[in-house]
Amino acid sequence: MAATFSLDDVRKHNSKDDVWMVIHNKVYNVTTYLEDHPGGSIILREVAGTDATEQFVEIGHSVEATDILKELYVGDLAEEEHVEEVEIFRPTYEKVAMEAAIKVEKATVSKVKKSVRRTIAMSSVIASVGAVGLAKGWWTGPEWALATVTTAQRPINQLADFIRSKFAQNGSSSKLFWWGVGIATVVELSLTTAATTWALSKFEAQREFTHFPRSRPAKKERKVAILKIPTNSTSGPAVKPAVKVMDPADWRKFKLVRKILVSPNVYHLVFALPHPTDVLGLPTGQHVALRALIDGKSVSRSYTPVSNNSDLGRVELLIKVYDQGLMTKHLERMEIGDQIEMRGPKGAMQYVPNSYAKEIGMIAGGTGITPMYQLIRAICEDESDKTKISLLYANNTEADILLREELDAFVKAFPDKLSVQYVLGQADENWTGLRGFVTADMIKDFLPPAADTTKMLLCGPPPMVAAMSKNLVSLGFTAPGTLSKATDQVFLF
Repeated sequence: MAATFSLDDVRKHNSKDDVWMVIHNKVYNVTTYLEDHPGGSIILREVAGTDATEQFVEIGHSVEATDILKELYVGDLAEEEHVEEVEIFRPTYEKVAMEAAIKVEKATVSKVKKSVRRTIAMSSVIASVGAVGLAKGWWTGPEWALATVTTAQRPINQLADFIRSKFAQNGSSSKLFWWGVGIATVVELSLTTAATTWALSKFEAQREFTHFPRSRPAKKERKVAILKIPTNSTSGPAVKPAVKVMDPADWRKFKLVRKILVSPNVYHLVFALPHPTDVLGLPTGQHVALRALIDGKSVSRSYTPVSNNSDLGRVELLIKVYDQGLMTKHLERMEIGDQIEMRGPKGAMQYVPNSYAKEIGMIAGGTGITPMYQLIRAICEDESDKTKISLLYANNTEADILLREELDAFVKAFPDKLSVQYVLGQADENWTGLRGFVTADMIKDFLPPAADTTKMLLCGPPPMVAAMSKNLVSLGFTAPGTLSKATDQVFLF
């Protein structure tokens, strides 16, 4: 029979060389593991002598971590002191939205040069005709001005005939001709200078930034709608600095404002931020933690939003309800207007466009699609991001496929960036896609090969994640660590 310890017993083991902690209502002596912990010993020492269940769940660990804990297990926490219930399922994840990209059209230097050349050419012709005419006595100053306007509107071939007729009428005195050339040169230089000055005044690089409006036209929205900001201004919505609405350390309450059943046992939940123009401020690839008092006990779980920083004033979650899921059952029971505590951002993923990887392979199962969707949306909606993504998405039946409409829309709009293969464990006779479990051959056929510029992301039920990790190792990928890090070639959400 396992030994039983109270929290007071655990608190006694909180020194530098004696570290105990409670995880999932079980007591562990991690002293011998301090130097082997991938995240460093300081992380374990910070929670020494405490119930570290919440931190363990929020950080996220691989299946191997459970095996290591078995070796460090020393007993159970006294039942009367259970303060945290933990689901046996991995966290579910939610979707994220993205800011509309801004595109500015700039005047090119070549266009300006062409405009200047056309102006100079016409000015030269007009000035030469006018100067020669004055020198040869064809017309007076006022007559020349009128002729200049008229001449500028004539085709070049008619202009040539016009000049030849004038020479025929007035003779071809050499002295008068060279006087005309001199005057024409002076006038041409004057007009050229004026034309060049005018052209450069139109060139944007010569104007300081205060000459331009404080906003630029954004490109049209794609699949996901953006919440419009109310404004009384006729010039468009006012630009407000981002407000920090969520904190990684402090729990804050958010109200449920929308609840939609999207498929059996799967809900789309929308929680309002304090103000309609607030931005969640969640980095791509990270998640938030939810906490609630359930049956007198504090329960917290992590979820990846399916909304992003362009979805103002709200945070959206996609959750699947499990029979034994304390938090998911609680979320299912929530009514519009109810509140729940959140904090974040959380997570080890640190995605940087065009830097994280050239190619990303993804394997997701069930609600494990949500962190993948967050990255897919971010990459596809960023025109400057050239990262390529390949996804294998496994479900039991076709009806279980989540976010299918959104995924198919991204594949259609960005075929050079994204490819998606659906895998069904219980497919009917009409299914034309992949069947059964995700295999090493499927990974080899549809996902990028192991390379220094390739990353593989996994999220789904623990048995599936464990099997996929082994498949990837057999294909040349580096095995994932016990504690997930952004630099891992195989990253576990």
